[in-house]
Amino acid sequence: MKLPQPRYTVTDIAHKYTILHPNGETIGPLKSVTGILGIIAKPALISWASREAANYFKTAILRIGSTALDPAMLDQITKDAAGAHRRKAKDAADLGSKCHEIFEAIIQGKEPEQVPPELAEPMLDFKRWRLSSDIEIIATEPAVASVKHRYGGRIDAIGHSASRGGWGIVDFKTSKSLLFGNEYSYQVGGYAHAAAEMYGIDFTWAEVVRFGKVAPFDSESRPVTDLPAAVAGFLSALDLMRSG
Repeated sequence: MKLPQPRYTVTDIAHKYTILHPNGETIGPLKSVTGILGIIAKPALISWASREAANYFKTAILRIGSTALDPAMLDQITKDAAGAHRRKAKDAADLGSKCHEIFEAIIQGKEPEQVPPELAEPMLDFKRWRLSSDIEIIATEPAVASVKHRYGGRIDAIGHSASRGGWGIVDFKTSKSLLFGNEYSYQVGGYAHAAAEMYGIDFTWAEVVRFGKVAPFDSESRPVTDLPAAVAGFLSALDLMRSG
């Protein structure tokens, strides 16, 4: 099973996408799918950031002792607390990127002989998922873009599944949960719409698969139940971003 030849190619430089037509015409740079979805409010993330700041502040006070504090030290702790969620998010993103690299290597038959301990369990979970699924991974990390709507993105994997109706999008997550409202569905909806335009084929399904990267290393696979609605949701977010 192979994808058709794309109608155009897409380059990705620092998450800015450019379309290159066969006649040499270029369109771009274009905003990314994930960047566009930043317009959607994320109350759960706001609460998480507040908790991280409070936890950092509490830990720092307990470590130093309130009697040893002076105004300058308190100011520094306050500044560090304000950035605690960004540091933790970066650490999580770095580990997530390493997981994605391992997953891609396994798909390509290039599984590394030595795996860092922190990646061992996510890697085993990924292998178990592959054995339990009938999805045939056809392409990994393809950059796609829409000429009509002027956006781009990089897909974790394009797959084919007879039981699901043909071509589809697979998105790997390494978050603690999939509790982000419809954002993940909108994300794969944006990918599916761009890929359909670029390859000239129908994408009939999408699936978000989460692999835990910290104990208890749980995992879950969640199909997008209404892909056309997910596409419409993404395009609405795109319109909202451009109207602002």
